[in-house]
Amino acid sequence: MKFIKEKKTSSKKFKLTDELKEKLIISSSIGMVVLFITLAFLSLIGVLGELIGPIDYIILAFLSGTGIYGMFRYLEERHKYKLDKIFPDFVRDLSESRRAGMTFTKAIHFASRGNYGILTPEIQKISQQISWGASVTDALVEFSKRVNTKSIRRTISLIIEASRSGGNVADVLDLAARDARDIQLLEDERRANMSSYVVVIYVGMFVFLAIIAILCTSFIPAMTGEGAGGLASATGAGSTVTTNEINMVFYFATLVQGLGSGIVAGVFEDGKFTSSVKHVFVIVLICWLAFKIMLGV
Repeated sequence: MKFIKEKKTSSKKFKLTDELKEKLIISSSIGMVVLFITLAFLSLIGVLGELIGPIDYIILAFLSGTGIYGMFRYLEERHKYKLDKIFPDFVRDLSESRRAGMTFTKAIHFASRGNYGILTPEIQKISQQISWGASVTDALVEFSKRVNTKSIRRTISLIIEASRSGGNVADVLDLAARDARDIQLLEDERRANMSSYVVVIYVGMFVFLAIIAILCTSFIPAMTGEGAGGLASATGAGSTVTTNEINMVFYFATLVQGLGSGIVAGVFEDGKFTSSVKHVFVIVLICWLAFKIMLGV
């Protein structure tokens, strides 16, 4: 009982560590946003001089928040994808061990000595929990909570129900492994199909940037130069419109376009708005750098 209590305590610590990691990332993102917004305010009242403008600080605040959180979500989703990809092999090996005459407990112990990539430490934890007196069901439930992927939770739930009902566990494991593999193949196919739409969004954004660059470097200066008087009279304005004013309009329009394109790209990728954060960061960063380098806005 002492060992079981110690294991449950360590499991809770592991869970708290994951939660603490996410809270730390969110706190870091918020901290960077607050820092750059403070710098924007100081720049606005003239404390920081003319190093960069308040608008740039606000954009840096946006980029720092989306960049940190977006990278965290990307690495987390990539980790879960790798777990889902290797998990069917583990279930298949359990099935083969059961058919060879091993009990479910011995099959897990045997699998814990194998190589399943990033899934290996988690399988070893299952084996350790069982060795210290935990039931197979409790160990598998804890495992599904730790990895926290939809596919693994579904498969573990199926395996537990089969073992409780007293059916042929080996056959159920075969079906579970095949089902998990089919789900993974469908997910890979969906990602491959939707990736073309994501590429189209990026290409469309680059085309939009190219058109804006041509307008801002060739067409707009010509209209606001010698033909400025004609432009003013044509628009009914009392004074001429400067190149910088028009560039700023295009600047903000491009940033808004980049924000919308990033959100759509993330939804197309896997249907989650959290996946949009990294695309928003990349596209807005490209737009910001393009205007800073080409036009010095």
